[in-house]
Amino acid sequence: MKKVFYLIVVLFSVNQVVAQWVSPGLGLSYSLETLCLAAPSAVQSTSSHHYLILQNLTLSAGDTLTLESSAESVTVANGVTLTVHGTLLTDERTQTLVIQGDSTQNNYFEFRFEGATQSNLTQTHIRYCDGIKLINSSIEIDSCEFDHFSNHVISYMNCHPVIQNSFFHDNQACAIQSAINADGCPRIINNVLYNNVLANTNNPQINIGPGTTDTIFIVGNRIEGVASTMSGGVAITNLTNTGITKVLLKENVITHNRYGYTQMGYRISSEIFDNQFIDNDLEVTPNNGGSGISIYGYENNCAAKLRRNLITGNLWGVTAIYYHHVDMGTAEDPGYNVLYNNGNGGVDYELYNNAFSNMDAVGNYWGCDNDAAAEAVIFHQADNPSYGLVNYLPINVIEPVIISFDFFLENNPGLAYPDYYNNLYGTITPDDSILFYIGGCVLPDLSNLKPTIVRPLGISVSPSEDEGQDFSLNNIVTYTVSTPHQTYRDYVVRFIIEAGIPDNVLTKINLAPNPVTQGYFTLENPTEEGLQWQIFTSTGQLVMFGEAQPGMNRIATKTLKKGTYLVYIQKESSFVTKKLIVQ
Repeated sequence: MKKVFYLIVVLFSVNQVVAQWVSPGLGLSYSLETLCLAAPSAVQSTSSHHYLILQNLTLSAGDTLTLESSAESVTVANGVTLTVHGTLLTDERTQTLVIQGDSTQNNYFEFRFEGATQSNLTQTHIRYCDGIKLINSSIEIDSCEFDHFSNHVISYMNCHPVIQNSFFHDNQACAIQSAINADGCPRIINNVLYNNVLANTNNPQINIGPGTTDTIFIVGNRIEGVASTMSGGVAITNLTNTGITKVLLKENVITHNRYGYTQMGYRISSEIFDNQFIDNDLEVTPNNGGSGISIYGYENNCAAKLRRNLITGNLWGVTAIYYHHVDMGTAEDPGYNVLYNNGNGGVDYELYNNAFSNMDAVGNYWGCDNDAAAEAVIFHQADNPSYGLVNYLPINVIEPVIISFDFFLENNPGLAYPDYYNNLYGTITPDDSILFYIGGCVLPDLSNLKPTIVRPLGISVSPSEDEGQDFSLNNIVTYTVSTPHQTYRDYVVRFIIEAGIPDNVLTKINLAPNPVTQGYFTLENPTEEGLQWQIFTSTGQLVMFGEAQPGMNRIATKTLKKGTYLVYIQKESSFVTKKLIVQ
């Protein structure tokens, strides 16, 4: 299988325009109002709280410009470069400031930060810009919006910017990128990247070169393509065999791109945890891309560890190419990745080890419930002696179950009744009923409620959580959960006007201590038989499982991070879910 990739190239050029204003570098502090007085030919006030920049403007080292909270907009003339060597501050803003080129003339300007490490951009909307260059400027960008850029939105070199809680959309090139030899370890956290790379070039929305001894964080983002058939999701490359690149790719949703995530080259070590790679299938030639995850190593020091990822609807699930060290799960540390419906040409390709290296992929779900079906969608040494061997047994099989079913006030404001209703928590019974016990003089409006349903990764539910249903007392609503290998289970939701919980031996199971503070808890099994238990994250990702014998069972939690978990305990067809807090 042939793969075609791109080369990251960035040129940090200097825009030379004769007309310019440069601050003296004497430790002076400016606002937009005082700049109008200090540089009247460069900065003008067009009306109250609105400004126009007509010339190149440079803030020298030692000087500070604070964009005051009263400012509403700044329009920058075509071809102007705003350069910050000193400190630009926006952190005291309470309303959004718009900085833009003249959209009526399709004008663009450039923003440059050089050695401006104390600067920040907060609550700022920048549009019709040629690009923001960060050179030796580890600034913080928070709660900003960037759109209609003619080039890459943020390009960085030799710095470690923090880019968080921001919205990148409808731009011609990458949202965030670095040069092929520009060391840096950005923190890209909780952003939305939507419909970028509209020039339809072979680039991803996040395009990053080598890192340093720190870790590149790409966490909690939504990266969605729309119009560009050539745009990828995230790419990490080290083609020059320089430095050491470490990546944490976690809790992202990467969807509808040409590919999801790719890393290529030397000395890249990535942890790919708890992400969703969905429908990255825009590549028209499968041999050129379309993987949910692609690891292309020039040597075995191109390493990746994959845990608890959902990978579905891509042309390829996971592809491992040339040399690599990929860990998708071991007997001691199962992968719990969920892969299904990845394929092209009428053939499913959940994992394609097109490489010399062997790999472990134990404890994953492959869209099926038996070993033979898993072997059919994993391509490795059994299919071609030149491929590396994939150790994938035992497989993990997911079941069509609901772990918890609740109604939360944030999705159902009609539950906000004084002194009584807020969140409603369902009780799941052995006969697959989900019961809500309500009472009081005033009942809430149950006619259009949207539930929050926690189920194992890869399980579908119908009707969906986004569809409001009528749960009035005379109505019975049925939810069907299903697996990709077509096993089903129906749950009936009922509201009951009385207090109480059904008497079931499983409800007497106790977890202590809870919260967990010492690295373990005890599960008390009051039955005379062994019970199966599983621990899920609050979003349905399986992280631990085992069997509890009658009596006291000590369960270590040292591998769990701080947070809230759901412990699913099963006895034949009966089960109960307990909440567990790890501190």
